Amino acid sequence: MIEQVSMDSHGYDTSDVEQLGRAEHPDIVPAEAAWRRRWTESLSLQAVVYGLPAALQYARMCADALVPGATPGMGKFRHERAPVGPDFTAFRAPNVDTLYSTAWLDLRGQAVELRTPEFGDRYFTVQLVDAYSNALNISNRTVGSAAARYWLVSAQWTGAAPEGVTVVRVPTTVMWLLMRIQVVGGEVAVVHELQNAVTIAPTPGADTAYGPLVDPQSVEKDWQEYFRALDAAIRLNMYPREEHACVHQFRTLGLLGHEPWDPAVLDPETADGMAAGFDAAMAMLRSARRQLGVETGTGWTRVLDKGAHGHNFLARAVMNHVGLGANVAEENTSFNTHVDAEGNQLAGRQGDYTLTFDVPPPHGAFWSVTLYHVETGRVFDNPLGRYCVGSAKLEASGPAGAVRIVIARNDPKVPNWLPCPDGDFYLILRIYSPGDAVTRGDWLPAPVLRAYGTASSGTLQNPNRG
Repeated sequence: MIEQVSMDSHGYDTSDVEQLGRAEHPDIVPAEAAWRRRWTESLSLQAVVYGLPAALQYARMCADALVPGATPGMGKFRHERAPVGPDFTAFRAPNVDTLYSTAWLDLRGQAVELRTPEFGDRYFTVQLVDAYSNALNISNRTVGSAAARYWLVSAQWTGAAPEGVTVVRVPTTVMWLLMRIQVVGGEVAVVHELQNAVTIAPTPGADTAYGPLVDPQSVEKDWQEYFRALDAAIRLNMYPREEHACVHQFRTLGLLGHEPWDPAVLDPETADGMAAGFDAAMAMLRSARRQLGVETGTGWTRVLDKGAHGHNFLARAVMNHVGLGANVAEENTSFNTHVDAEGNQLAGRQGDYTLTFDVPPPHGAFWSVTLYHVETGRVFDNPLGRYCVGSAKLEASGPAGAVRIVIARNDPKVPNWLPCPDGDFYLILRIYSPGDAVTRGDWLPAPVLRAYGTASSGTLQNPNRG
């Protein structure tokens, strides 16, 4: 048997929820109504920051696999057969370079066998995401492109796998499998064949008990739906032991008690405080979208720690609020910008823009620049159906390999036009299998310039490296 792969090194508390806290009494709750409201408002805000990935993923699982009539259900692939367009709503800021395939896997008491075919030179990744958005990849980068066989198991699994099988341990009960296969030159039929050749097969023995059904559209708007989802997600998946002190305090909000969370049993001050804390947390996360990464000095932020945030709970919440299922930076390094070189919000009503790379992004697979609406995180619906420009579809536009992208509302009659709306938008540069210069921070994207300016740099020295 090939050596086992573990998703993370932290132990998860897998005790029955009813046992949580029995060795220690719940914390006291302020008796005075005004203080009780303020205390629960503070805890509610923290519970949103801590638990947003788990709540959002649980709600997504409900919609994809648990609601009556959901197809294909748990343990089966849902294949997207066309690249993402403006109507895609499963999560924000999707890529448009690959076809997605998703599945929700229940690892309680069972192994799930994953088989992958030969992918050749085509980029692919099978991303394994635990309940708190930690990610592990089976990809060209990590294992190569040869056909292979894996058993996906929980951290507590004690079985034995057959010869020739790689065992991959995932720390949470439920896992989100998110596969991406590159579409090259519109060859969707080839990708369909590869999607169909990737198979998952749960072994007998899964426990099929889940929590209440929640609506993913409501979890970010309704405090009661959010806490129903969070309570259910933690009951189902538990959490790292080292985070017990953080999670234990949420019992004051009625979470993780003997029965599923019920807002009807809350006193008015606690309910008001929880609602206020939820609203404040969501407003804070919306305001922090532009902080998704570190400033590069070029108007772009470099997104770090995707799929591996550790205890940076606010960064993790912002990342998942912007878009679920983000992949680790080693697999896909991304840069975001909302502003031009002068720091002004990108918006078509302000005029046209250019983005020039004197040296294109170094990569082992490909790169792309995709445009999104600020408020919705959806791609811009335009008559060309062109949502990105990248290495797979470039026209010659500069000397010595330089690339210039023009971002404009109307056709500028030049190569590499990326249509934009009148309103506010932002850009994401994704570099798949990034080159060493990218991972070291030596290569940075140039600023976005107004009105057909000429970028002064494409390979910029990182201002933080000296």
